[in-house]
Amino acid sequence: MIQLRLKRAALAAAFGGLSALCVLSSSVQAADTLRPEVAKPLNDAQNLYRAHKYQDALGKISAAAAVPNKTPYETYMVEEMRGAAAAAAGQTTVAAQAYESLLGGGQLKGEDEQRTAAALAGIYFQEKNYPAAIKTAQRYTKAGGTDPDMRALLVQSYYLSGDCASVVGLIKPGIDAEVHAGHVPDESQLQLLGTCAQRVKDDATYRGALEKLIAYHPKQSYWDDLMQSIRSKPGYLSALDIDTYRLRRATGSLTTADDYMEMTQLAIVAGQTAEGKQVIDQGFASGVLGHDAQADREKRLQALATKRAQSTADQNGNPIPPFDAGFNMVFAGQAKAGLAQMESALAKGGIDHPDAAQLHLGEAYYIAGQKAKAVQTFRGVRGTDGSADLARLWLLVASK
Repeated sequence: MIQLRLKRAALAAAFGGLSALCVLSSSVQAADTLRPEVAKPLNDAQNLYRAHKYQDALGKISAAAAVPNKTPYETYMVEEMRGAAAAAAGQTTVAAQAYESLLGGGQLKGEDEQRTAAALAGIYFQEKNYPAAIKTAQRYTKAGGTDPDMRALLVQSYYLSGDCASVVGLIKPGIDAEVHAGHVPDESQLQLLGTCAQRVKDDATYRGALEKLIAYHPKQSYWDDLMQSIRSKPGYLSALDIDTYRLRRATGSLTTADDYMEMTQLAIVAGQTAEGKQVIDQGFASGVLGHDAQADREKRLQALATKRAQSTADQNGNPIPPFDAGFNMVFAGQAKAGLAQMESALAKGGIDHPDAAQLHLGEAYYIAGQKAKAVQTFRGVRGTDGSADLARLWLLVASK
């Protein structure tokens, strides 16, 4: 579902933190000093680094490292400079060893620890050592780091190492918080959540991700994936197929001739003949229908829809049930009378699929422009036959 790429900013964070080589770290006491035999080669290395002569700089740093009996501070400065110069020279293994030494030395705190951990995590990610990248990125976070690029590196490291459960646990709360705050969640993050939830067989999270993709980034492929997921649930009511098309129509996702033809036929079968006529007419008005090899068949269906819209009986000549007849009235522009008839029929009971009927009542409110009542009605749908899944989708649409 998604192809991951490391953001450039993540690598920039990994290699951009050590440009001032001999500046004292804020976590090291100012009283610490360098002996001349250590300071001179490090100063030379600093000048070579600034001149972009990284390999020569590494030679000077090695000379400083060879000085015996170094103090902890001198070792700290040697490894800090070695890490920066090696990273700039493309010697990632040497850089990683230097940064590991710094992190293990116990002197780094706060921003210094964050900076070094970010650099090391970036190196490990580049080397595709994802377990090490994960461990180091976690240390960055524990040290107080909040750079979103490092969070992206952590998520991608989990994904590329095959730990989809951790990906779900890391990004789902953030996505939920964005939706709750009324913000549009990032499409790629939703794709990643859906992919990983599917891999760990977290069906509820998978469907939730697809629902949000449809609500905020509607595409035919997302509809296909979600409808397949809903229809594959045990106990799914096939009569709800028409409701999936209503959702697609409400979000502008009817795009093909087959879409318009299939929805028209389903509406006629369901007794929503006024809806069927609207759909087929929309297909012709949009230019999707009526101009290819199937034009004659499409025109015949349009003629049938027009004829059926003028009838009060179903396709077998039987009277349409009061609830469905009221729904049809709403599509025909008689919203007040139609809604009243639907409400009355639902209150009397005796309807075969009451949750599906409540879903239809919510759709009728939405079609009539009464979004507040639609939202309230959708929230009351509890059916396990697919009606509750569709009601959640309608909630996303009606709540906008």
